[in-house]
Amino acid sequence: MKKSNEWVIRWFTDIWQRADGRLLSEYAADPFSFHLPGGRIQTVSHEAYLGYLEIWSQRFRDVNFTVRDIVNEGERTVAIYHCRALYNGGWAKIPARKQQVEMTGMVYFLRQGNLITECRLEDSSFDLYQQLTRYID
Repeated sequence: MKKSNEWVIRWFTDIWQRADGRLLSEYAADPFSFHLPGGRIQTVSHEAYLGYLEIWSQRFRDVNFTVRDIVNEGERTVAIYHCRALYNGGWAKIPARKQQVEMTGMVYFLRQGNLITECRLEDSSFDLYQQLTRYID
């Protein structure tokens, strides 16, 4: 992996995996735009984003991200990731079963200078729902 992509790996390990607020200001502008699956866009402050990550990390524990691929073009970067975690309840009203789950997705980052100004997430929420509920089985 290119040294210039280390910030991408650290975004997943430091920010998403550990919700490390001390490092968020090194990676992202405050506020920044966060695009969610389905087209919703939120302008989030660091405080609000860390609040979201703290809730997420209560619902999913023992989180381990692996970045599978990174594509760069100028100020734009796309990362394809895989995540394993232990589900502890609280997501979409699905009861806790201490169930191991896997998630995948792509994140598009737009940076100005060294700070993320825009983050677009496309993830496998439907597949996660299927893993937890066996809705289609």
